[in-house]
Amino acid sequence: MKIEEFNNITIAYMRNVGAYGIKNERLMEDFKDYLKTNHLFDADTIILGIALDNPAATPPEELRYDVGLIIKDDMDISLNTREIDDGTYAIYETAHTKQAVSAFWQDIAKRTEGLAVDYGKPVIERYAADKIADNLCEFCIPLK
Repeated sequence: MKIEEFNNITIAYMRNVGAYGIKNERLMEDFKDYLKTNHLFDADTIILGIALDNPAATPPEELRYDVGLIIKDDMDISLNTREIDDGTYAIYETAHTKQAVSAFWQDIAKRTEGLAVDYGKPVIERYAADKIADNLCEFCIPLK
């Protein structure tokens, strides 16, 4: 685990509303296809997956999940944009497999024990091209 400061991050994104799961996977694939088609997918690409709602507290049909591209200054992109919450994040690296990502979510309370987690902000899945090439992804846990 390492600690990072997030400041002034804007993403261009697509959103799924509904139960988490296969539709979010499809959204991620559609988003990557959009980036490739529009020549926005390269070695510096960083994609974020953001589950905006807690499935224990939100009805499945109202759950929101965003997939977004961190916008660089010179990008011209025709998607909705929004800011990522500034602040301190604990960064955990894990294998980029369905099993490892699922295991991380299941063990998140144990992994973050002793940290001042900011439960008012969403956990962010970060997929940087260089990490994906090494079959890795990151979880960014917001801290108080």
